[in-house]
Amino acid sequence: MSTFRARKAYHVSSRIPRLDPRQESRRSLALIMLMGLATLSVMATTQTLSARDTKTIHVYSPR
Repeated sequence: MSTFRARKAYHVSSRIPRLDPRQESRRSLALIMLMGLATLSVMATTQTLSARDTKTIHVYSPR
C-alpha cells in the first residue's frame, strides 16, 4: 500500500487567479448585503404569513 502523491497536486491551488484586495472586499460586501436582504425578505414574509393565519396548520401525509 503506497502513500505516494504527485508533487503537482500540492500546487494546483496556486494556479487559481486571485482577485486584488479591493475587488475581494467589494465582492464580500456585496455578498453580505445580499445575505442581509434575503434574511430581511424571509423575516418579512414570515411575519406577514403569521399575521394573516392565526389558525394552526396540520399537515397530514397521505397513506
